Amino acid sequence: MDADGSNLTRLTNEAAFDGDAEWSPDGSKIAFSSTRDGIQKVFVMNADGTNVVALTSTEHGNEPAWSPDGTMIAFVSQRDGPNDEIYVMNADGTNPTRLTSTSSIEGSPDWSPDGTKILFASNRDGNYEIYVMDVNGANQIRLNNNPAFDLGPAWSPDGTKILFRSNRDGNYEIYLMNADGSNLTRLTNNTASEAGGHDWSPDGNKIMFSSNRDGNFELYVMNADGSNQTRLTNTLADEFGPDWGP
Repeated sequence: MDADGSNLTRLTNEAAFDGDAEWSPDGSKIAFSSTRDGIQKVFVMNADGTNVVALTSTEHGNEPAWSPDGTMIAFVSQRDGPNDEIYVMNADGTNPTRLTSTSSIEGSPDWSPDGTKILFASNRDGNYEIYVMDVNGANQIRLNNNPAFDLGPAWSPDGTKILFRSNRDGNYEIYLMNADGSNLTRLTNNTASEAGGHDWSPDGNKIMFSSNRDGNFELYVMNADGSNQTRLTNTLADEFGPDWGP
């Protein structure tokens, strides 16, 4: 859809699940996950929904995330065991490489704008926290420490801030922190759940997010400081996982 919620266009039409959609940096393609082949895999298609190609084969795969230069995709997979780990592969699906190796669950990879780091969420320390690592999997560092769940990290376009959701105040709200984990700021504050995903506008001035504050999950937009929260969609269905076009 357009950034104001208009011109909604359906891109896939399958009996299976299609989700985790993410634009390529040049806007020409969309990576996504789907169960259309009987197991959840990572696919890529043209921005108009044509030319769907599977990037992972017989192994489970989801949550694709493009590198800033569009040459690689990070993703989550259980291909080497029962728990989710983070991998990277070339944008054509070749050369998959494992980056994390724990007995816990790792997910939600997101590349830094300069392409040198990857954010992710993990429950390796007992509950879900936000971590960062080099793109080769080295130097895995925990950025926050709270008994609640912190999920869905997303770099700001200038690389100075990290957006995430947390239930640290009772229900899932959207928070902002510096890239080193400091200066935590709560952006939403209501009795509903902001657990349906979120993303920055390319200029870093706005944030799109999913919330059930009006009964079912709809898409909203707000300024980067949390002000001027505006509803974009209005249907009887749930709207999840927004990703802003480049």
